[in-house]
Amino acid sequence: MDVIKQLQKSDFFIQPLPKDTALAMAYVPFQNADKLYSPEQALRMGTLFPELNLPFDPDCITGGIVND
Repeated sequence: MDVIKQLQKSDFFIQPLPKDTALAMAYVPFQNADKLYSPEQALRMGTLFPELNLPFDPDCITGGIVND
């Protein structure tokens, strides 16, 4: 038996999407570059933009971002 047929009979099989499924539409807001770190500070922080410098906790339940 090939793998596809085995998967179709398993509990883990995901049905293909319908033919009329809409494509995803992403919204990405413009970022204003009015605040920038200095090159040295940007290397330390891992980003040039202070707005993107978010505290990260890999054990946090909200996807790693720490909300105070």
